[in-house]
Amino acid sequence: MFSPIQFNYTWDKESFLEASHEAYKYEMKHSPKRFLGWLFIAMTQFGVIAAFKGAPVGLLLISTLLVGYWYFLRWPLRRMMLAKQFDSEKCYSVLVQEDAITINQEPIAWEWVQEVISLQKGFLLLAKGSFFFFPKSAFLGSDERNAFAALAKQKVQSYIKE
Repeated sequence: MFSPIQFNYTWDKESFLEASHEAYKYEMKHSPKRFLGWLFIAMTQFGVIAAFKGAPVGLLLISTLLVGYWYFLRWPLRRMMLAKQFDSEKCYSVLVQEDAITINQEPIAWEWVQEVISLQKGFLLLAKGSFFFFPKSAFLGSDERNAFAALAKQKVQSYIKE
């Protein structure tokens, strides 16, 4: 028999950015877009070879800028845009039961949850076109986190552990 899990957490700017970063890393890890970085590196290598042979350095310059953007500027720029979008701090009270997850007295049936992704810093739930992030620090202990994970595996068709 499953005993309900209740926890509270504050959705502030830092937790919003942390959840966004976790979702971003997960998305990029499983997206074909990740191969673009390899393409930019290959372009840089061809640019270096061309520069050594005396050809114009245009390809090297463009590919170096693309590699710099892809590996060093993409997330910081996205983080700045997300930080500007954050509007206000909210407190959430979550009750996890066998039939539903209740967030601030709004029930979400397990059938509505399409996917649960267990990430290093929390759980990402995709439900009815929305996503929810439950930080692991919000749970009282590892027993509650493990009980939530076990229930999610049982109730949701797609449970992924990263």
